[in-house]
Amino acid sequence: MSEVLKKIDDRLFLIGVAHVLPTSATEVGDVITRERPDVVAVELCPTRYFALTQRTKRPGALEAARVGPKLLLLSGLLYLLQIKFSRQTGMPAGEEMLVAIKHAREVGARVELIDRDIGLTLQRLIDRMPWRERLRLFGELLVGFLPIGKPMELERLTDEQIVNYLLEELKRASPTAYEVLIQERDAYMASRLAMLLAEGTKVACVVGAGHVPGIFKRLSGGIPEGWRMSLKYKVGG
Repeated sequence: MSEVLKKIDDRLFLIGVAHVLPTSATEVGDVITRERPDVVAVELCPTRYFALTQRTKRPGALEAARVGPKLLLLSGLLYLLQIKFSRQTGMPAGEEMLVAIKHAREVGARVELIDRDIGLTLQRLIDRMPWRERLRLFGELLVGFLPIGKPMELERLTDEQIVNYLLEELKRASPTAYEVLIQERDAYMASRLAMLLAEGTKVACVVGAGHVPGIFKRLSGGIPEGWRMSLKYKVGG
């Protein structure tokens, strides 16, 4: 298989996916059907789950006024970049999460949404990022729309070497983005998974391939009894 798949004590299966690859959706279904977990945990928050299942449109004028122009711009750029890659592969972003939920229901597994709220994540990113880093990140996102440089081999986005390379590149380009988008969410999702495992359940977890190394590192040392979620965030820049 080409997905990043990590196992912990045959009770946790971490399935790393690329959100726009058809092969990721197929492999997610294969693992859930084969392992028949008690719980399928997906990298979604209620807001993203609703948007994905209802296929909601982008925010209108009232929503723009609520979230503010900077947050709306970042959200819009990320959305458009996903659309670009989706057209390249022919699969809508997030389809693998819907496949995971479908197969969970087929095997009688409970579905858990384990990601931190997308609004909180993006707001923290905007609030904490220095303006120079913010401009650099926006610039690199905009470059992603231009037909220049070597085309990205999207089918390799779940290769472990490529995942580690891309994480290092994100850390170099924007340390704040790496901390907020990757490290903080790794810690949040690992805590949610630890609480599920403390129930004695068998869990299949579907996350973006970039989250697999951090989550695996946090959980591979074992799950202490009486685990409770405990997260600390830096405030300000």
